[in-house]
Amino acid sequence: MSNGKSGEVLLVFPGKFKSPNPQVPLSLLHLASFLKHDGFQVRLMDLRFEKIEEIRIGKPLFVGISSIHSSQIRFGLEFARKVREFDPAIPIVWGGVHPTLLPEQTASSKFVDIVIRGEGETTIVELAQKLKAGQLLDSVKGITFKEGKATRSTPDRPLIDLDTIPIELPFDLLNLDKYPTLKAGRFHIQTSRGCPHMCGFCYNTVYNKRMWRGKSARRVVDEIEYVLKRFPEVNIIDPIDDNFFVDTKRVEDVCRGIIERRINVQWRANCRFDYMSQYSEKFIKLLAKSGCIEVDFGGESGSDRLQAMICKEISSNQMIKSVENLKKWGPSIEPFVSWMCGLPTETEADVKLTCDLMDKMSEINPKTQHYGIFLYTPFPSPILDTLGSTFTPPQTFDDWGKAEMFHFSPPWHSKKYVQKLQDISIVSLYAFYPKARIKERGIPYRIVYGALNKVARYRWNNRHFSYPIELKIASAALRKRREYL
Repeated sequence: MSNGKSGEVLLVFPGKFKSPNPQVPLSLLHLASFLKHDGFQVRLMDLRFEKIEEIRIGKPLFVGISSIHSSQIRFGLEFARKVREFDPAIPIVWGGVHPTLLPEQTASSKFVDIVIRGEGETTIVELAQKLKAGQLLDSVKGITFKEGKATRSTPDRPLIDLDTIPIELPFDLLNLDKYPTLKAGRFHIQTSRGCPHMCGFCYNTVYNKRMWRGKSARRVVDEIEYVLKRFPEVNIIDPIDDNFFVDTKRVEDVCRGIIERRINVQWRANCRFDYMSQYSEKFIKLLAKSGCIEVDFGGESGSDRLQAMICKEISSNQMIKSVENLKKWGPSIEPFVSWMCGLPTETEADVKLTCDLMDKMSEINPKTQHYGIFLYTPFPSPILDTLGSTFTPPQTFDDWGKAEMFHFSPPWHSKKYVQKLQDISIVSLYAFYPKARIKERGIPYRIVYGALNKVARYRWNNRHFSYPIELKIASAALRKRREYL
């Protein structure tokens, strides 16, 4: 499977051309830093900024494509098809969440030669070494690959020490001026991986096997200092961790490090309601003093019955207690909450519980920001096993690329009920979408959203969800302009 002696690797982040609000592909920067350290040349390609038909492929050692979900798979496959047509001898390597969860199915696609399972920093280097030398891949841990007509998987690779990831990433491989979040002063870092909990809809139960690892507190503070020196325009540090708060002592040390070094920065992170409901006054005040301005939560549902069904392990009382704690002890910290609807066995009464809980949380703590209510989409996760005959998941990698992510209609509910959920979802989006995120958009978008927000709030307050024609027309227009909430 060797492609000659080229030392260049082409890494691709798939997505729709001119997608709204693209974030810096931190995962590719991690891979590139390890490859460059081992002497390989690297090109990064973000398809959200490049027309596939205009991309120069060249003669790379291999092409690496990272994918999380349906649309990324779809656009990644478009690029892989171009690579095949250009030169069938170039190996196409896929990695990321979805290929890791379904490696054999992914490898069965004619546009996939090798799958890197799990975190790829050290695996991709060893793979590059083998491909450059024209050697067999049997000894490379953490991959699934084709061997003739068969598909083989090597043993899993041990997890890396996250402190070994270089602080100084090869940012010069990307045109950072194109990323709106960076232009708005928000910079993403990663301080931990994984989560120890067992939410049935989450990839972490399989991908990270419910394990959590964090960079040391000193390393996190060093990284924040580096980012602020490298990018003086940054004023908000935004960890992309699935669960930043697992190790309370580490969080405390990070906060104290920021304070002791007099680092002038604001920051946000993801948390769980069961954590925040139990935090002390001292801890929450420390968060605020260190510059924490936002904590993001997954509320999912106001129904405790559904919370138990999806193994979320939180309750509506814990949600209320959390926003109360933040109002009392961290009034400068805004709680941001996302919700879902359309879960199996859900009823209209369950959705009403969610809507009422959202209102109650906002009443208790007016700074509470809701992202909206999103229809559940069944991606590979433990909850798929509970759906039985009501849902047949895609049977090929290519079919997963065709799966609808943002407009899924759950077949276990009636069409009438799904229509109602879709109406509730669009009203909630325009009624609640966080003001801080809207401020990062252009002036025309903010003006339009402001007007629609008033209409949506009226609908929400009166529970008048039926036929939100004005919001649907606006959403269609925004999609045409490639702008979304």
